[in-house]
Order: sequence, then C-alpha cells, then structure tokens
Amino acid sequence: MPRVIQPLYSVQYDGTNAEHIAGTWCTGITLVSNTGQDMVYADGDNGGRHTVNLGEWLVISGAHDITPTIFTTEEYTSRYVELP
Repeated sequence: MPRVIQPLYSVQYDGTNAEHIAGTWCTGITLVSNTGQDMVYADGDNGGRHTVNLGEWLVISGAHDITPTIFTTEEYTSRYVELP
C-alpha cells in the first residue's frame, strides 16, 4: 500500500527576510513591522497579528495557506524532518 504525505513548506525568519516571507513565500499575510529581532504580520483570515522572533520557523501547508504556524527551532526540529 503506498504512503503519501501532504507537502508542507517552511522558512526560518533570519532578521533580513521578513519582506520575502510576507510578500513572496506566503502571499496571504501582510508585513506589519520588522525590527530584525522580530517581525509582526497580519494574517488574511481575520487580520490577527502574529509575532515571529528571530530564528523561529513558519510552516504552511501549501501555496494558498494564509495562516502560517510559528515554531521555535526546538519545536520545529522535533516535529519535522526536512526532505531534499
């Protein structure tokens, strides 16, 4: 029996890539602020604001996912295995 997985996509906030994250990687969110230590974005569902700290990861389930989930590095590495 074949096994299948839903593709997930991730990106780590490195202090310099907030515009890429909110403008290209996930088009369903809008960048509110970026200090280089944290970024704040508004989601497309309800305009809720979310803070991503330097080094944290965002995960979406596809190109049209408008609500990234935020993970610390420890949470991310314990939950996911990156594929080439």
